[in-house]
Amino acid sequence: MEKCDVTCMATIPDDMEVEAHFFAKEDGIIAGIALAETIFNEVDPSLKVDWSQKDGDYVHKGLNFGKVHGRAHNIVRAERVVLNFMQWMGGITTQTKAMANAAHPALIFKTMKTAPVLRLVDKY
Repeated sequence: MEKCDVTCMATIPDDMEVEAHFFAKEDGIIAGIALAETIFNEVDPSLKVDWSQKDGDYVHKGLNFGKVHGRAHNIVRAERVVLNFMQWMGGITTQTKAMANAAHPALIFKTMKTAPVLRLVDKY
């Protein structure tokens, strides 16, 4: 039996295909698209992911900036991990940009603090 959310297994037909959209929860900078694609591909290589924005783009609250299409079960399996990483990475990116803007004309070359095991994600 494949791994999936128990509620998903009980309420969504196994063969159901859906399209899920990514909306910005607040103004900020997009980060983590490459990692999101890797996660979706790891869960199900047949999932189709399309982005209207790229890493580093500024987005406004409510903007639809991407979508994923495929088996509902597999999207549900991947979506929470994808959203957690993208929110984490986007928050770091947005705050770092705000600090860099506030420090201008001084330059910020790097941030020092990282979460355990997530150094590569935090430095992305």
